[in-house]
Amino acid sequence: MTNKFIAWSYSRLKTFKDCPKQFYHMNVPKKGHPDRIEFVQSQAMLDGNEVDNALTERISKGVVLPPKFTPYEGVVRAVLAAPGVKFTQMRLALDQTMKSCGYMDWDNAWVRVIYDVAVVNGDHAFLGDWKNGQIWLDEDQLRLFATVGFHHFPEVEKIDTSYIWLKHGITSDKTYHRRELPDLWQTFIPDVERLQASFGANHWPAEPKRGKQTCKWCPVNNAGKCDRAAGPYG
Repeated sequence: MTNKFIAWSYSRLKTFKDCPKQFYHMNVPKKGHPDRIEFVQSQAMLDGNEVDNALTERISKGVVLPPKFTPYEGVVRAVLAAPGVKFTQMRLALDQTMKSCGYMDWDNAWVRVIYDVAVVNGDHAFLGDWKNGQIWLDEDQLRLFATVGFHHFPEVEKIDTSYIWLKHGITSDKTYHRRELPDLWQTFIPDVERLQASFGANHWPAEPKRGKQTCKWCPVNNAGKCDRAAGPYG
């Protein structure tokens, strides 16, 4: 049976908000379909994955960090010293009733998140995301971390979230409380409803949020699959 909805995440919703047509080509057609454009990781993303894997191995298995990542040992020790249960690369999903389900449950997973590192201690939790590049702030990812976290950890009343800017030695932090949960959802629901409406109607207009700047880096534009681009690729 074909799903009547399409699963979303922070990155998927961001892509849809940037341009529905871009979202369609990268997420809706099945692999092998002529409309499908596969996501290709940049070298910066591959470098970030290497750091993520090293930190995951260090925290979860005690594997010594490679020499080039030893400057991050202090961050690791801070995580290990924090009271509570530690998790790395934690993948969570909720179904449409806001109940936890399997991350790979293709029929029921409605929204998905991945925590690079998490620490849960009674009614308090910390959810972190390693950042290996330049500093940029978008609270929506942290907000979604907390929103899903409150459903998955029913005992938690307070969640500290953080972007951990490894190369800069600083963090961008935001704290959320369970009482805020209805308002947290409302920051996402209008855009999610627009996404689901587009999916239901199979209507994916080219509407670049930032005009030429969006189209400049759009893989759909690069592949020659958009005749309404606001400007050239690259």
